[in-house]
Amino acid sequence: MTGNNPFLGAFLLILAAVSLLALAGATGRGDITTATLVLAGAGCFIAGVFLLALHKGEPIDPEITALLPVQGTVSIATLCADLGIQGNAWFVPEADGTVVEVIPVTSTFPVTPRGDYSYVTGESGCAVRIVPACAPLLAHLREKHALEVPEREYEGLLACVTEVCDDILEIAGKTKAVQDGANIVVTLNAYRLLPGCRAVREASPKCCTMVGCPICSLLAAITAIGAGQPMTIEHTAIDETTKTLRVILRPAGAERSGSDNSH
Repeated sequence: MTGNNPFLGAFLLILAAVSLLALAGATGRGDITTATLVLAGAGCFIAGVFLLALHKGEPIDPEITALLPVQGTVSIATLCADLGIQGNAWFVPEADGTVVEVIPVTSTFPVTPRGDYSYVTGESGCAVRIVPACAPLLAHLREKHALEVPEREYEGLLACVTEVCDDILEIAGKTKAVQDGANIVVTLNAYRLLPGCRAVREASPKCCTMVGCPICSLLAAITAIGAGQPMTIEHTAIDETTKTLRVILRPAGAERSGSDNSH
């Protein structure tokens, strides 16, 4: 089969072109049959050349891609846990369009810290302030794909999440983003980066909500920008049978859903 080998397919097309042109030259009758052989040969040759010219090379194995950010996510969560932090990360939209990730010691959302300090202490509570893992990806989407997140318009926001996952990043077969009360629930069916989720959860499911991988933090960042308020990854779950990832995002001030994957 040549479906997965464009080089073999191109070679066969060019070989067919040579054979057809050679046959046309050997017969040399100058009739419509010869003309048909010449046209067919020329078509095969052009198709083969185009197949070689447009081939971009083999894509990276999704399983390898999924495993790249795993250790970074686990390491940050481990450092936070060693500092006595038990809360889930909050993704706070900034005035300049960026998002800052604040991980509080407890479940209480702290007053948004100012400045670039990584360790925040104060009357509002202690927390760790970091740049979310999705920051380079979010910047890339804005620069290369002209991503514009609809603000305070939930229907457009949910459509934006679906477009990013399915059409731009192509990380899922089908993404469904819905509003469930105050929460936003994103379901990625046939999720292609599931091995990364599996590896992170083997270390601890709490890593998913305390820090968040690049994809989950991207979902939180986009929804935080669109909602115009801090969002947290309330809960994540994977279904190995259907290869589905489900992420529940909760805005600041909303009641907890009662689901927590750290338990």
